[in-house]
Amino acid sequence: MEPTKTNSVSTSRNWFFAGLLLLIFLYFGYFSTNWYWQRSALNEIATIQESLQSEKAREWTKEKRTTAQERIQYLEKGLNKESKKELTDRNTRAGLKKVEMEFDRILHLGQKEKNIELDIWIDREEKSKQDRENQQALLRKQGKAIPPKNGGGPFSNQDLSNLLDVTTPELRAKFHQLVKEINQRRQGRKLPPWNPFSSE
Repeated sequence: MEPTKTNSVSTSRNWFFAGLLLLIFLYFGYFSTNWYWQRSALNEIATIQESLQSEKAREWTKEKRTTAQERIQYLEKGLNKESKKELTDRNTRAGLKKVEMEFDRILHLGQKEKNIELDIWIDREEKSKQDRENQQALLRKQGKAIPPKNGGGPFSNQDLSNLLDVTTPELRAKFHQLVKEINQRRQGRKLPPWNPFSSE
């Protein structure tokens, strides 16, 4: 009977190791497949976003643009926490790069052209301010609560800390210079200084 017991133990051990190897294979197979899908999704989102911002996109039909945006939304739903953070960081960097390019464009204009751009900026902000005041007056008349600007109040220390985290010293310097020139132009138009961090 002893050889039979030995063979039985040996067979059980072989099955155990075979099962363990299968589990390891499935485990790494799942994470490899998931990693590949995450990378593929991020790459496809980047490709679609580039297409949406290209010159050719101006000729797209509304249906084609909607389909592209819905595809991005579908892919975003399948992203894990790490991939979502990577996508957010990537979009933030791309957005800030565009902002910096716009600041550069305005700041390097001749004074006459720059004044035109500054006036457009000022007029847009004054219109937004007037629209808010009109809305607030209507809400007061109706006895309703007045929502703060853009859904929030003045920038907190945490807000400012977050801005420091996602912006470069160069971008902050350009923004500071632009605000300075906007306020110089506002002064020339007898308007109060503009504080971009105010809730007013």
